[in-house]
Amino acid sequence: MTPSVIKGGVVTFSCSSDANPPVPQSGYSLHKDGHLISSGQNHTVSNIQPPHSGLYSCQAWNNISRSGISRINSTQLHLDVLYRPENISISMDPLDVVEGGSMNLSCSSAANPAAHSYTWFRQSAPSLSSMLRVGSGPLLTLPSVVASHTGLYLCTARNQLGENNSTEVMLTMRKEYQGEQTVPVLAGIGVCVSVALLLVLLLFWLKQRTHAEKKPTVFDFRLSGRGSSSSDPSDSVYANIQPNIQQALPSPPPAAQEITPLSQRSHHEQEAPMSYEDDVTYATVTIKPMNSTHHMNSRSRAGNDDDSVIYASLA
Repeated sequence: MTPSVIKGGVVTFSCSSDANPPVPQSGYSLHKDGHLISSGQNHTVSNIQPPHSGLYSCQAWNNISRSGISRINSTQLHLDVLYRPENISISMDPLDVVEGGSMNLSCSSAANPAAHSYTWFRQSAPSLSSMLRVGSGPLLTLPSVVASHTGLYLCTARNQLGENNSTEVMLTMRKEYQGEQTVPVLAGIGVCVSVALLLVLLLFWLKQRTHAEKKPTVFDFRLSGRGSSSSDPSDSVYANIQPNIQQALPSPPPAAQEITPLSQRSHHEQEAPMSYEDDVTYATVTIKPMNSTHHMNSRSRAGNDDDSVIYASLA
């Protein structure tokens, strides 16, 4: 036998036994699921709740033991607390839905006995009187969500003892382009930026290469002699360089002004032209004036032969 009581009711447990001597009042105790609840022959539970459901038993003791056992347990009694549906909740799958997507709404509750019917309502206006019945059963499926499906949803669970409503949940819908196209758009922008960067780098490289090809070629010039200086255009830079020692030599110092005139020089010295090697390459021309003292000594040693006077040295 399984006694049942409705939630909020009152239950009294009474223990009794046959014993000689009789079991005193303090010899009884009440246990639930093996745990001591109270001592005494009677135990009352007011405002009973679902947690009070379970297995109850009494234990009796009269100070006489048999085979080492002094306390005797009664048979267990299962107490069943009945109540109408409560703790009703709604879950959505998925949590976020796009236009045209599917949505599943599940309704669950705690009840004893279990709820045998569920009814779905949608509130499309601020007033609760505008609740519209949209389905039945613990699962409500919306195969293709549109704007008219948005709003507050609740479900009603019912059993033999009554019914209760769940809390409302809001079903919203987002546009597809707000989410689904975000990643493709960002990916497209990234690809465009990468391509543009590659093009800029390619154009810069081509420009640098073209600029390098247009630079004038540097040639090695050399002076091969007086005869070739006028015929080789590549040596035009050196066309004005002539072995003119007369212009390179500085004027003689004042002490050397008494130089033998050209008319007094020997005919051989006047007619002997100054000769130079045609293949001389002038890398560096250095003019060194002669020391005046050395020049005067040279004159004294030379005597009257003024044609051999040295004014400068060519290195």
